[in-house]
Amino acid sequence: MYNIVYKGEFYDFIHDLNQMNGEKLLKFLISFLIVLQVLGFVFQIPFLKTYSNSILLLSIIIQYVWCSKQIKAIHIVVVLVFFVPELISWLNDEIEIKYQMMVHIIGYLLLFYFLYYNHKSFEYNRRDVFTLLLGSSLYTVIFFITYSVIKEPMGEYSLIGFFYLLLLYVLLIVGAMHYINIRSEKSLWFFLAMLNFAFSDFILLIDEFYLQSNELKVIRLICAPLALVFLTNYMITKNKKLKQEEFEGF
Repeated sequence: MYNIVYKGEFYDFIHDLNQMNGEKLLKFLISFLIVLQVLGFVFQIPFLKTYSNSILLLSIIIQYVWCSKQIKAIHIVVVLVFFVPELISWLNDEIEIKYQMMVHIIGYLLLFYFLYYNHKSFEYNRRDVFTLLLGSSLYTVIFFITYSVIKEPMGEYSLIGFFYLLLLYVLLIVGAMHYINIRSEKSLWFFLAMLNFAFSDFILLIDEFYLQSNELKVIRLICAPLALVFLTNYMITKNKKLKQEEFEGF
């Protein structure tokens, strides 16, 4: 009987060790593919950029399936939705900004499921309130300055562009509220994901309608996949209570 117990513990240990090694390998591969994307763009190697992009999608999905204790369909759908524009551009070289915004809007609306599912009452101290007010005030200024700059060049897309930026604004602010309330690893991953989504999509609109710049495109090539990596980490991370009297969730 004792031998059976020890053998079971040994096999569990080997399984956990293999899973850790596989997870580290996937993280290294994802980091390497992000670098390849950037190099492919900087040195104008379309083959390197496009194929590293598609392999990157597959690697992120594999990471989720490999590391997740419970696979959920909505998680897979969210990851795929954010990669749809990249996959279409891989097949057709270009994708209209209108459709790119609409696909991302669908993805951000799906992310509200996580906010709804995990929401509980907030409890803040004075430092928390000060941090939220300072951060949200700065982000509000950036939001209105960005929209005022791109509103006229957007023309007929100005309304959908405002809704697009507004979704990002709300998700990032509420994500920050959850993180400051809990200060857990899971809430941190969601906040970092939304921060990178905000950087990526604000840059996307600025580059498309106001100031085209290769430097902005490089930043987006880094932020966009990082946002998905952080979102995947949020999905596979367990809830850990780090702040007294906090709620379950992020």
